[in-house]
Amino acid sequence: MTATSTTGPARTRALAVVAAVVVDGLIWLLAHSAFDIELRTPDGPGSTSTSPLHLPAVLIGVAVIGLLGWGLLALLEKFAAGRARTVWTVAAVVVLVLSLFAPVFGAGLTAGNKITLVLLHLAVGVVLVPAFRRTTATAA
Repeated sequence: MTATSTTGPARTRALAVVAAVVVDGLIWLLAHSAFDIELRTPDGPGSTSTSPLHLPAVLIGVAVIGLLGWGLLALLEKFAAGRARTVWTVAAVVVLVLSLFAPVFGAGLTAGNKITLVLLHLAVGVVLVPAFRRTTATAA
């Protein structure tokens, strides 16, 4: 009797999305509880006002971003199979870099807020990009 592998791309990607949600949840809890940082986000580009960033918003946001990234990768695998890994990786890194603009340049944010927001964004990228890349077939 041979053991069959239950690790496929879908399982690995699902676990990566869950891991990204958990990691960001832990970062939020650590910043909020251990460092007493009231997390806030800029209200928009160029805005000097901020809004509270609650834990459910972080968890749902990370899950949605992870699933959107997975969906884009699935579409690329279907319609641009030979280049899916490269195109997706470039798109993911560009989105990650662009996402850092709000926390880095956001007016009205404390240093602790900026650092925490950057960590939240980077953690998602560090978890999802390698996991999704690893599950994408290379061109034959």
